[in-house]
Amino acid sequence: MKAPLGVLNLHGFTSSLDCVNGLNPYIEALGLPYRMPVLRGHMQTPEALIGVTWRDWYADAEAALRDLLTEADKAVVVGLSMGGLVALQLAAEHPDQVDSIALVAAALKLRNPMAPGNALAFLQPLVRKLARWWPMPPNYADKELEKYDTNYDRAPMDAILSFLEYTAYVEGRLPEVKVPALIIQSYKDQTVHPKSAQIIHDRIASTDKRIVWFERSHHEMMRDLEREKVFETIQAFLKERLAKVQP
Repeated sequence: MKAPLGVLNLHGFTSSLDCVNGLNPYIEALGLPYRMPVLRGHMQTPEALIGVTWRDWYADAEAALRDLLTEADKAVVVGLSMGGLVALQLAAEHPDQVDSIALVAAALKLRNPMAPGNALAFLQPLVRKLARWWPMPPNYADKELEKYDTNYDRAPMDAILSFLEYTAYVEGRLPEVKVPALIIQSYKDQTVHPKSAQIIHDRIASTDKRIVWFERSHHEMMRDLEREKVFETIQAFLKERLAKVQP
């Protein structure tokens, strides 16, 4: 017999699974099946991202969703950063299979000046020619935690530009998202502009949606100094969804 809900737990761009696996005990405490896929090019070396695009990351997440649904009737998709973009696309494309989404620092609007809509976006073609790699420094409010960071410290420029393209693509699909949504964002995020949360909230078509703001964390919200509160917030959302679907 299938579980009423399962959880798809998605990491971000250049992230390791360490950035999201702290949630797993909170999922297990509810007795829910889950999947935590490694999206293409990750958990190896930065060179593994060469030639990888957002379509590959989405395909890997979609395959994990299909696998999860062998054990669960529907899925709650939890996504950190780029994983939040993937969660939004899954919700748009699979509304009958995605029960709801929980977005953590979803990377819709980046502080990177070359990101779509920012002042230096026009320089993308030039930068593509001049730079093959871009540094990816850790992003924690608690600097002591940076010593334990296992993300890539750099990324190939073609993968970064595909990621930037993905932010614009997902923004255009927000009105297609109709499932319940929990949106978690920190005011002090140094990678994603906090306005991302409000844009997502205002543009998705969901009628059941809310933003939960955090005051201290930087971008790595599921590893930074408020991580337990982030996990508890997501777990409470999972309990709410379970109460809705259980007879």
